[in-house]
Amino acid sequence: MQRVIIIILAVLVVLPVFLKGRSNGVHPVPAAFSALSSARVQVRIGGDVRHAGIYNVSANSLAPSVMILAVPDNKISRLLPTGATGLPVVNGADIHLKIERDGTGIITVGSIPAGERMVLGIPLDINSMSEADFDRLPGVGAVMARRIIEYRQNNGGKMKVEDLLAVGGISENKYVRICKYF
Repeated sequence: MQRVIIIILAVLVVLPVFLKGRSNGVHPVPAAFSALSSARVQVRIGGDVRHAGIYNVSANSLAPSVMILAVPDNKISRLLPTGATGLPVVNGADIHLKIERDGTGIITVGSIPAGERMVLGIPLDINSMSEADFDRLPGVGAVMARRIIEYRQNNGGKMKVEDLLAVGGISENKYVRICKYF
């Protein structure tokens, strides 16, 4: 009797392995446009919405489509076209919805302040930072922040993160500590 039970158990274990191990040779082909952009950005949504907060969205999203995630408080009868409605959102965008009494939705897009971006781990934009923003970086005081702003102004108003090494007083060690915020 024991021998029969062992044989039945062995068949029950081997049979599924044998059946699953044999494929029919047909491999499904992925759809033509099934690969989505893996690039994600973090945006803050606020204003006349039920679920204000920080959202992680696709980098190709437009402000009106992102606004739907936060669920507007009231029905929007029409969306007032602004420059922000047709552009993809960027990392650190601050999107604000205002719904007028007649149902007109107005979307404005700004930027999350540097201090909040640092806390949230959103990369900073070196070309839009103020002296006070640079002062918030660890190891950068008021004097160093002023030097960075002066360097940027003297070099066309734009700079790359690597250009921080050319600012007087920023050593390689200090550069390594602050470049992770960009």
